[in-house]
Order: sequence, then structure tokens, then C-alpha cells
Amino acid sequence: MKRKQIFRLACAVLLALAVLGCNGASGPQKALNSLAKALDNNDSAAFLSGLDMTAYAENHIRNLAANDPALRALGSLGRLFRLGNVDQLLSGALDMKAQMEADFTRGVSTGELMARCRTDDTPECPWVPEALRDAKIVELNAEAAIAKITTPARLTSWLALRKLGEHWLVVGRAALEQTARQYALAAGAQEQAAPPAKANPAPAPAPKKAPKSGASSGAVTI
Repeated sequence: MKRKQIFRLACAVLLALAVLGCNGASGPQKALNSLAKALDNNDSAAFLSGLDMTAYAENHIRNLAANDPALRALGSLGRLFRLGNVDQLLSGALDMKAQMEADFTRGVSTGELMARCRTDDTPECPWVPEALRDAKIVELNAEAAIAKITTPARLTSWLALRKLGEHWLVVGRAALEQTARQYALAAGAQEQAAPPAKANPAPAPAPKKAPKSGASSGAVTI
């Protein structure tokens, strides 16, 4: 009888630990776990739902500009001739968001992305399920966080996350922690920026009353 009680107690403890293991992750880590699951299941729709693709594409352009001397020169020319910075110049020339969505859809659906990132020798490919699950999270505030990702190839990069509504989404990737911090916090600043208030239109002038036409003494009424 005593053995049965001990056995039941042990089963209850194991069950409780299993539940905690499944539900213990929350916030940014839960978001990364969802991305890992999507990669394991080759589910591109679920993967894309974990990214803010508009912000992610904009930050990807910034990564390209920082790493490419030609793009840095393009940005300098844009500022010199008052054409805008590199972000503004490229946004009109490249539909980066659509291109990246197509690349992610193919890469996740076929498993190519996960396979490549396991052996990639650059810090630009953090999309490995076990690396995402083992991420080191740093919460910057209640709505911004960064995650240190180290792949099996021992390459480290950082993901920037932002809480949008009830969900945490990845808004950018960076090789350096400081850049990831900027991406996570800048996303919040953009959300809080209110559009300029429109001036109240001036009231329309009251219509002028037409002057009353008096009937002359010789007028004939029909």
C-alpha cells in the first residue's frame, strides 16, 4: 500500500514538472519557442506570424548599409544632395519585405533555412530550433527585449523583440548587442510617435442673405 502511494506521488510530481516544462516559458522566450516549433514543423505561415516583417525588413536594410561600403557611400551621397538617408533611398528601390517573406516561406517550408543556419559561418543565420530555445533573454523594459542566439557552429547573433498587443514579435536581427538594443527600442519609439495634429478647419462663412426685392408701384403680379 505504501509503495502504491509513493508511486502515485512520484507520478504526480513528474506530471507537474512536465506541465511546468511546457508552460513555463513566457514573454520573449515563448515567442522564440514558437519560431523554433515552426522551423521543426516546416510551417512557414507560423514562422512569419512570429516576425514583424515591416520592421524586420527595414532593419535588414540598415544591416546591409552598415556592412556594405557601397551602400554606406550611397547613404552619404543621399545626405549630401539632400535626397534622404540610405533607408529612404533603398525603400523606394527595393521591396525588401516581399523578397524576405518569399525567402522565408521557401526556406522554412523546405527546411533549407534551418539546415543552412546549423553550419553557416556568419552571424546572420540564427534560425536553428535548439539555438532559439536556448536563447539568453535580456528584457530592456516591459515591451522591448533582445535575445542572444548561439548556433551549433558557435556563431552568435542577437534578435530584437517587441511586444505588440498581446504578442512578442521579432523586429530585427543584428550581429552586435548594441545594435539589437537600438532596433528593439526604436520600434517602440515609432509606435509612440503620434501623427501631427490636423488644424481645425476655419468655420465656413455664413451665407449672405439675398436682398429683398421690393415691388415697384407699376409692377404687375402674375
